Amino acid sequence: MKNCLAVVVILASLFLVTYIFSSCTKDPDSMVNTIQQGDSVIEINAIYAHIPDASPRFLQVRYNNIISAAINLTIAFHLRDGQQHNIPISIPAGYRNLQSWGTDDYLNVWEGNGGYDSISNPRPPTPEIDAGWDVDFITIESVTCSDKKYGFKVLTGTDDWNFYHPKDPKTLISFISNADTITYSDYDFRAGSTIYRENLSAYGLYFFSFQFFMGSAPASYPLQVAQTLDISHLVYYWNGRNFGSQPDGPEADSNGSTLKLNITNVTDKSYDATFSGKVWSSRQPDTLFISNGVIKNARLPVTQ
Repeated sequence: MKNCLAVVVILASLFLVTYIFSSCTKDPDSMVNTIQQGDSVIEINAIYAHIPDASPRFLQVRYNNIISAAINLTIAFHLRDGQQHNIPISIPAGYRNLQSWGTDDYLNVWEGNGGYDSISNPRPPTPEIDAGWDVDFITIESVTCSDKKYGFKVLTGTDDWNFYHPKDPKTLISFISNADTITYSDYDFRAGSTIYRENLSAYGLYFFSFQFFMGSAPASYPLQVAQTLDISHLVYYWNGRNFGSQPDGPEADSNGSTLKLNITNVTDKSYDATFSGKVWSSRQPDTLFISNGVIKNARLPVTQ
C-alpha cells in the first residue's frame, strides 16, 4: 500500500511540475516581439518609402552605430485591410553604409528593394516584400543581436537621434593651379576611390563625387613607394566650372599633359602622393600649371 501511495505522489508531483513548466513557457509568437535590452543602447528605426516616379518601394533600416555582431530584426507590415506580414531581416556583423545627416552626423543605413539590398545584389532568397501590398505602416516587432551588451531603442518619426560621429581618417587633395589654390577633404569612406583597370593596366583616381579625376598611362600594380605614374588626364571642378582635359570626343585630341604622380607612402590601407606638371586642352585658353599637388590618405586601389 505504501508503495502504491509513493507512486501516486510521484506521478502527482510530475504532473504538477509539468503543469507549472507548461504554464510558464511563453507562446512562440509572443517571443518574437523582443526588443533586446543592454548597457550600450543602439537607436534604430525602419521606414518603407516610395520614391516618386519610381518603383518598387524600398525598405530602409537606420541605426546609429557600427558593431561586430549581426542584427536580426522582424519587421511587421501592417496592411490597410488588417493583415500583418512579418518579414525577417538580418544585417551582418560589421555592416557599414554610413550616410550623412548633415555636417558630422551619420547613420548606418541598410536598404532593401525587391530582391536587392545594400549588402548583395541580388541578395540570397529571403521572404520578400510583395510590391502589391497596400501598406498602411510598418513596425519593428523584434530586434536582437548575439552581443548581449547591446540593447536597442526603437525610434519613431518624431524622436531625435543621437547621431553617429565617425572617427575615420580623412582624405585630402590640394594643389595650386595657376593662381588658384584648390583643396578637397572628406572622410576616406566618402572621398572616393582609386581603380586599377586591368584591361588597360592603368589607374583612374575618382574623388569627391567626381570633382577631381586623374587618369594614368599604363603602370604596374600594386602601388609602391617611389613609383611614378604618368598622368595623361586631369579634370577638376572648382568655382562652378570644370578645368583640365577635354572629355572623349573630337576635341579630346587637344589634350596634353606632363603631369607626374609620385607615390610617397603606402600602408596596408592607404597611400600618399605628390603631383605636378602642366595640362593643356581646348577646354580652357591657358595652360594649367599644377604645383604643390598633394594626396593624403587615399584608400588603396581596387582592381576592375
